[in-house]
Amino acid sequence: MKNRLQYIIVLLIITVLTAWLQVSLECTAFAIEEANKPKTDAVSAILFDARRGQILFSKTSDEKSLSPLANRIMTALIILEKVDTEAMIIASKEAATTEGATLKLTVGEKYATKNLLSALLLTGSPDAAITLAEYVGGSESGFVDLMNEYAVNLGLSNTKFTNTVGAYDEKQYTTANDILILMKYALSNSSFNRLFGTQAMPWYDEHKTMVLTNTNNMFWSYPGTDGGVTAGYDSDFQSIVTTATKNNLRLVCVLLDVPTKSMYNDSINILNYGFDNFLYGTLVSAGSSQQAITVEGQSLNLIVTSDVQYVYPKGQDYIKDIAINVDQSKLKLPITKNTVVGMLTFILEDDTSINVELYPDREILPQKTKSQVLKERLLENLELIYVIIGLIVLELIVGAYKLYNLTRKKYIKYKAQKSHGYIRPKNNRK
Repeated sequence: MKNRLQYIIVLLIITVLTAWLQVSLECTAFAIEEANKPKTDAVSAILFDARRGQILFSKTSDEKSLSPLANRIMTALIILEKVDTEAMIIASKEAATTEGATLKLTVGEKYATKNLLSALLLTGSPDAAITLAEYVGGSESGFVDLMNEYAVNLGLSNTKFTNTVGAYDEKQYTTANDILILMKYALSNSSFNRLFGTQAMPWYDEHKTMVLTNTNNMFWSYPGTDGGVTAGYDSDFQSIVTTATKNNLRLVCVLLDVPTKSMYNDSINILNYGFDNFLYGTLVSAGSSQQAITVEGQSLNLIVTSDVQYVYPKGQDYIKDIAINVDQSKLKLPITKNTVVGMLTFILEDDTSINVELYPDREILPQKTKSQVLKERLLENLELIYVIIGLIVLELIVGAYKLYNLTRKKYIKYKAQKSHGYIRPKNNRK
């Protein structure tokens, strides 16, 4: 009995020590992971992949901010979708005299849309913003309605606009999470991408010439920077978005309400964290077979037709779950290589869902009847059939011609004999 009790006590001690060691290791790993994450003085921050929107780092990204950053991005995006960039726009008195105007527009003067857009993204020029807004919305308030409509359609559930230029208003707000959605959509627009990546441009009009320089200094301080803007109400706090590309991985760093003195160092540290710890690679390769099925007694492989890429932490596949859903309704003959017959779904560790369409590796057609086979063979040899028919027709023509000549000769001979009396009357024949 005593030995049994000692055994139980030892077993309990081992169990407790094992549990303690496991918890200790998990806490240590968590502490190391947290220590590895970047620090920022920004109220909100988010780092994500530009292509798919996978979040690699975030800090209170759902907290509302009064930052005017979303105003500038949304205004530029709407103009690009609704106006020809070569269109000339007349500056109104309201636009030219708006508070904080930087371009000193001439009332009644025409300005190219692309130049006004560049001024808006590079410097946040409020007079450019009002001029563009009035042209599309009829008035600034009309354009604001359009901005809010876009926000709803894009799924920006925590964003509200009250003005175009981003002037301070407690009723106007956004979040880092919403800017992720907005930026991901905007970056899919090649024209936005081009303007977003502009570092500087000259501004010409009848009265002056000046150089407009992007307010985001990451262009000149961080290698790989290919896009960016800043926005803020005062010199002490700013909001900044920067895109950078390295090793085919394009990341977007957003900081809202960050101290101006630390916004570039924070942006660099967060981007370095992304590039140092994550890779852009192939999730599934084109042509790879994902499942074999049988249709009408014939085997068929379901394949992926193009490479699918994703972002993952170095040293991990980052895949939590994989599922294949075959659509039985699509497995009815005829089945062609262009028929989507299923969906391959990857769930990543961050709960990102990636859907990949599956196609058959070959076509399966219904069995043909004898008449269909005969018809197809005839159609396949149509030229030969035409030749044969032509030869038959030619032979018939030649035969008819010969018969005609023979008949004609006999007729002529008959006429000649009759005219010379060589033909005996029928009633004299015996």
